[in-house]
Amino acid sequence: MYSPTLESPAREPGSQLSGWEHPVEKPAEAPSRLRALVRPWLAVLCAAALGASVGVVTGLGLASEVTLDVDGKLTTHRSFAADVRGALEGAGVPYDQRDMVSPKPSTEVDDGMTIVVRHARPLTLNLDGTSSTHLTTALNVQDALEELKMNPNKLQLSTTRLRQIPVEGFKLNARSERKVTIVAGSMRIRTTTTGRTVEEVLEQSNIDLGESDTVSPGLSTFPPEDTVIRVKPGLPPHTIPISADVAALNWPALAKCESGSDLKLASGGRFGLYRFTVKAWRVVGGEKRPIDWPESEQTYRAQLLYQRLAGDWQRAWPKCGSHL
Repeated sequence: MYSPTLESPAREPGSQLSGWEHPVEKPAEAPSRLRALVRPWLAVLCAAALGASVGVVTGLGLASEVTLDVDGKLTTHRSFAADVRGALEGAGVPYDQRDMVSPKPSTEVDDGMTIVVRHARPLTLNLDGTSSTHLTTALNVQDALEELKMNPNKLQLSTTRLRQIPVEGFKLNARSERKVTIVAGSMRIRTTTTGRTVEEVLEQSNIDLGESDTVSPGLSTFPPEDTVIRVKPGLPPHTIPISADVAALNWPALAKCESGSDLKLASGGRFGLYRFTVKAWRVVGGEKRPIDWPESEQTYRAQLLYQRLAGDWQRAWPKCGSHL
């Protein structure tokens, strides 16, 4: 008996399937459809990832790492700004024309750049009793003084040199060190002082003034560098009058013969114009030494001695008394 086989007969090109012929199913057809659905989403994800990577690379390429030194405080920032001005604005650092910015705000930003900002702050300086206010971008007292062209080594300060100056301002008291000379009688002193007045300088040098002493410059005067302070002792009281006959004698001739008219002569225990001994000087009321006094005082005491000796000049000036 005839049985049809399961194999399909060969078909001529363009022929139709017969009723008993069935096409063979293809199992791979379902995965193909899945791939068709997944491929668009993969493309989208890849594109997004690629875009993000490009964005990161691009961002890193445009950003510059800069260090900000703002009033001594260091911070690091990444900036996309083209210049220093933009970098400071991006970091929220304010400044104005009084402040110091380095490099200049218009400078192009480079990777690794350090930008320095020093905000101006008021410094009230009381120097030797005179007050003045200055704007400074220095962070401490020493730098501020150097900025003002002052030498901190020659100043006596009310605080340490490294004292920080806050942005709101600071008050500094200072005294300058100066070299001055004191001339008092036969004494000459060269000294360094911070005294604000001549009176303070004399006190620092332990110079005691008599009631009638005169000082030049005046006691309340400020003594600048190389000032010469002259102290002239006031004359002791002239209580004993000199007779007209004695005053009329040739005292300049006696002084020339005795000392060569040298007010400051000090030789062999004798002093001044008339070569007084200390004992003779005391007898006629002289104070200190003859050489500590001007010509008028030395002459007055010589006249008193002449009167005390009743004109016996040979006892006082045996070699020169005849010149009177």
